Amino acid sequence: MSACRYSSIENILGVSVDIDIDSIKSRGVLRVATHYNSIDYFAYKGTSVGYQYELAKLYAEHLGVKLEIAAQNDYEQNIESLHNGSADIIATTIVVDTINERRFAFAEPYGRSRQVVVRRNDNTSPFVLDTIGVMANSFYVNTINTINDTAAVPIVIEQIADYDVEQLIQMVADNEIKQTLCVENIAKANQWYYSNIDISTVIGQEVDLAWGVRSNAVGLKTDIDKWLKTFKKTSKFKHIYRKYVIDPRDNHSSVQSVSADTYKADYADLVKKFVTDKRYDQWLISSIIYQESHFNPKARSWAGACGLMQLMPETAYRFGVSDVSDPEQNIEAGVRMLKWLDGRLVQYVPDSHERVKFVLAAYNVGLGHVMDAIRLAKSYGKNPQKWSGNVEVALLLKSNPSTYSNPLVKHGYCRGSEPVNYVHNVIERARNYRKVYKK
Repeated sequence: MSACRYSSIENILGVSVDIDIDSIKSRGVLRVATHYNSIDYFAYKGTSVGYQYELAKLYAEHLGVKLEIAAQNDYEQNIESLHNGSADIIATTIVVDTINERRFAFAEPYGRSRQVVVRRNDNTSPFVLDTIGVMANSFYVNTINTINDTAAVPIVIEQIADYDVEQLIQMVADNEIKQTLCVENIAKANQWYYSNIDISTVIGQEVDLAWGVRSNAVGLKTDIDKWLKTFKKTSKFKHIYRKYVIDPRDNHSSVQSVSADTYKADYADLVKKFVTDKRYDQWLISSIIYQESHFNPKARSWAGACGLMQLMPETAYRFGVSDVSDPEQNIEAGVRMLKWLDGRLVQYVPDSHERVKFVLAAYNVGLGHVMDAIRLAKSYGKNPQKWSGNVEVALLLKSNPSTYSNPLVKHGYCRGSEPVNYVHNVIERARNYRKVYKK
């Protein structure tokens, strides 16, 4: 079935447009198609980040052009975008295989990876690879079919449509499916979110991962090959890989104590100095500080957020912070950011106390995702001015491809459980701080 699908798509696409490196330089924009997931491309505190995003951005700088990202998780649509000229490169986790090579050209591999079985590590029964759920019409299907060609007992493939790899991993963690197949890079990144998954079972040989370009864009492919061969030898390339695949990620949104015992009065005077609104009192700000940094002024996240209130470099620059590790500057900028978000949301959430929840979510995940959730909530018949049971539900759905491909969604994929947990934890902890320490 997958072979027929590939063949039909190939015929539909026909001849690619004639756009090569000189045309890209002339228009001043490099168009890159990628996927939303925990490695390739996503938003962190409202800032675009991701392994493929950073590589593509550096390559665009090498060309002397701007980067234009088109992100969605429909692999076939990415290929069609490549052939019709709305994308110049597919920069995502693509395995170099003979089927893909008939559809487009591969650039110099940027890395290698293995395919692993993702299953729960709390399963006491013996491991048996009998049935496996994978993305429909994906190269994972081809992997299993290749194994089945020589297997005494074939593996039953359950092709799951409208779900991406990370959603399937979550289904494994939630005990909704028994196991799935995944490229090891993505599996490793998801282990920071799901501690109950096991990724130790390797299937098949190690494979090359590479960008896809049009077969007739010879100049572009040659330039990417040359650039990557040099860049892969640099410490910067190794740092980007470690940042998204190897190094542990803080997951402060979900695993946090809300106890009053977490409070530290070290920065109480500074917090009071910048609090001018009863809604954002010293207890709420202190709760944010614990959530973000555990009151450590030198804290630095895996993505580069710094200081007590974990300011991203862009936020620090916007509010004139010269030293992000300075507690006074960091707290002042963090409070100003909260006020700025409050001002942006007032027309959508008139109730000032209800709006605090929306502001906290935006502080955590970015205003764009919250605005997407407001629009979605309204379209679902929910109250777009209420958080609990309404907009938070829409935000949770933004990890679903059928949701983030909705035209109402302007900012793509979001792991909605993080901002939802963030809002709950910050508010509950602040309430406990008030109870114990207010007197």
